[in-house]
Amino acid sequence: MARIEAERRDLVSEVKKGSDVTELKFRTSIHGEDMHYPGEMISGCKLMEKCIDCCTELSNIRDGGDGGLFVRTEGNILRPVHMLDAVEIVVWLIKQGNSSRLYGYEMYKTSEYNQKTDRSEVFDEPVLTVKGDVTFVISK
Repeated sequence: MARIEAERRDLVSEVKKGSDVTELKFRTSIHGEDMHYPGEMISGCKLMEKCIDCCTELSNIRDGGDGGLFVRTEGNILRPVHMLDAVEIVVWLIKQGNSSRLYGYEMYKTSEYNQKTDRSEVFDEPVLTVKGDVTFVISK
């Protein structure tokens, strides 16, 4: 694949693989297809789904592409998230068994979109919005 002129590959995080990778961070914004409630509020289930997807990616990286079977999650929605808010999701390994993995996850809102002003307010401090854990069973 040819490189595109003015690529900024040097700004991309290093890609690591293997069991020594124990945490990952993801940044994204929340889009309209995830909106569920009036006022562009996002469903808590969608927020947890995004966190679990990030845990699946960490499991893929750690276990050679076998993200495993998602079998249990517990999470708390602490604050609302709305369409076009920006978030950072942090996931980490809590415990590794022979065929299971327990991962923790947290979602932080880093900016909030204001529909009236059509502008985003970038926070000085990220705001914890979702916190939980998830268990996967890995086929070996």
